[in-house]
Amino acid sequence: MSLELDIVVAADPFRGGADGRQLASQLEHAARGCWRVGFLPLAGPPVIPARSVQPRLAELLETRDVVLVDPAEPARCRLALAFELLPLVDAARRPPRLVARRALVRLEAPPASWSELVTDPHEVLRRASAVLGGEALLVPADPLVAASLERATTWARLPRVPDPWPFVGSPCPAPSQRRDRIERIGRHGHGPWPTKGPFGSLRNRQLSQVLAEEAAERALLDPSCPDTIDLLPGDLEDPTAFLESLDAWVMPGVDGWAPFLPAALVEALAAGCPCILPPFLAELATRDLPTARGEEVEAVLFSLDGPALRSAGEAARAVGARLTDPTRFLARLEAEVGSPPAKPRRTPWLRRATERPRRVLLLCPNGIGIGHLVRLLAIARRLPAGIEPVILSMSQAVGLARRLGFHAEYLPSQAASRETAERWSADFRARLEEAIAFFDPACVVFDGNVPYQALVDCRLAFADRAFLWVRRGFWRPEAGRATIDRARHFDLVVEPGDFAASLDRGITRGRELERILVPPVVLLDTEEMLSAEEAREALGLDPGKTTVLIELGSRNNFDYRLVDRVLEDVLARCPEIEPVLLDWPIADARAAGPAGVRRVELFPVARYLRAFDVAIAACGYNSFHELLMAGIPTIFVPNENPMMDEQERRALWAESAGVGLVARASDPYRLHWALDRLRRPEVRVAMRERARVLPRPDGGRAIAGLVTMLARSWPRDRRPDRLAPALARA
Repeated sequence: MSLELDIVVAADPFRGGADGRQLASQLEHAARGCWRVGFLPLAGPPVIPARSVQPRLAELLETRDVVLVDPAEPARCRLALAFELLPLVDAARRPPRLVARRALVRLEAPPASWSELVTDPHEVLRRASAVLGGEALLVPADPLVAASLERATTWARLPRVPDPWPFVGSPCPAPSQRRDRIERIGRHGHGPWPTKGPFGSLRNRQLSQVLAEEAAERALLDPSCPDTIDLLPGDLEDPTAFLESLDAWVMPGVDGWAPFLPAALVEALAAGCPCILPPFLAELATRDLPTARGEEVEAVLFSLDGPALRSAGEAARAVGARLTDPTRFLARLEAEVGSPPAKPRRTPWLRRATERPRRVLLLCPNGIGIGHLVRLLAIARRLPAGIEPVILSMSQAVGLARRLGFHAEYLPSQAASRETAERWSADFRARLEEAIAFFDPACVVFDGNVPYQALVDCRLAFADRAFLWVRRGFWRPEAGRATIDRARHFDLVVEPGDFAASLDRGITRGRELERILVPPVVLLDTEEMLSAEEAREALGLDPGKTTVLIELGSRNNFDYRLVDRVLEDVLARCPEIEPVLLDWPIADARAAGPAGVRRVELFPVARYLRAFDVAIAACGYNSFHELLMAGIPTIFVPNENPMMDEQERRALWAESAGVGLVARASDPYRLHWALDRLRRPEVRVAMRERARVLPRPDGGRAIAGLVTMLARSWPRDRRPDRLAPALARA
């Protein structure tokens, strides 16, 4: 049965900035207008800076106000609109199962902007017709693009709609009281910001200059530019607040710019921010909304006093209201698809599953601990019902994944196979290609510090699959230089957040633009943890004693025997303490541990953490965040082996934040002091209170959302099936 819709918008779900907000706004207004609206995600090329799914778009899909259209399932619509051209440049050869009565491709920039990316616009339009399921027509995004289409010889011969596609916006609150003179100018959105020539005298600090959403342009600024220029990284969470902080929004005319109307400028106008426009936007100008060439901008800035500045803001608001008038947008939709129903169609079809089941492949190496595997399990548990995870792990603890009900297979690491690096790499690539060919995953997720060359080669062979790298921070300063640049082979790089991130000094710290940062990742949510009473009863602990969890990892590469001796000494003189030693599932040998201590093997450990008053733990990523999430006062004893992450700095942060103490394994006196301190109830209560205000570690759900969107997106380059060649090589 085919899914019946009125409108389907195809776009890159990771579209950011003002353009991404404009995309979400158009979908939202169409859904409010009672039309049945669908969104077809198109896999766009990786961009810098990396962005997550547009937040408002994610909300619309989550509430099903807008339906996620599965390209593998049949769907019909009256209008299919490709919101942008770029994802169609490398569109997949095999089309989605979408049939549209009318298909439009929104051209957001003049043809001159596409000269290097699009050598044959007729071929791109043919691909658009295949993706949208109907004969596609170009529709300019604004009057300037429409005029440039008339002048471009090749593009002018393409079938197109003359009337531009309208912008749309929501009413902005009235701007707060502005200053009477200009002190702060800025801009968000794309485009150069000159730091020489006409802006030269602005170096005298009379003005503060700011660029938002343009962290990638820092390298493009003149090294001698004044420190009054600020760059705000990433997308604006609240563009209205940013625009209200400006006294003027400046779009300097720069030679070589192809004229078009940026969505960021439309946002600035709609917010009532005084704007200084380049000459090619003279048709938007009024008596109070000035235009200026590059060399004239400075004089215009200093000529605006209180009344003129207020008039410029009012004029901008009037122009913005005209450009983003929802009635114009809704009238255009009605002209394209017909009148909407008299009342919203909130019928059961909006709630039923319309997506075809997909598989995703989750891959991790063998580690000293089980951190990589546990993070993948945290993601797998939060995938929606239509996404089936398959886990391939080199960890000997892979059985933990099966215990949670996931299909999991073991791939031996080089150390376990005892093969040469060359032989193991060839075997690993063959096994991985066989797995991809057999399970047919739409997305491959790798959690590990080193993307193996075999993985990179396999990624190049499967260009029709999305690949995502989960790359945690806190690498040691000297680590990773040989492999960090392999990030370019992945569609997305995601960094699980770390409470101690401010002390991270590893190589990933300087590569913020290429990754998406999510909250910390933990296996269980707080609601899934047992209460203190339930956990103590499940473990058979004495409710009248001070319970201590000893969680020092596998001990495969670090000596904790001195810690054991200190614990034996403390336990001998403190009978009120009840210690529990956690045995690790992948320890090479059974850890000696302190004498007379009860031993348990628990998984997942977080479920029982509230049973304990105190913990003595290594400072790996998972145990660190699980203990802080549970609010357990902890003595962190970092594993300082050079091959591990920089756990000692993570432990230092915990002590400085007042949520834990740090004691090195080689310092028995410090460990004695820390144990004595945490025996005091008032100290433990204070630590629990401080841990309670830490942000919610919900990164697993955030990564699961990214994986789902990648798995549901239509790929850039669908290639022929290669099951037989993969099996032959295997």
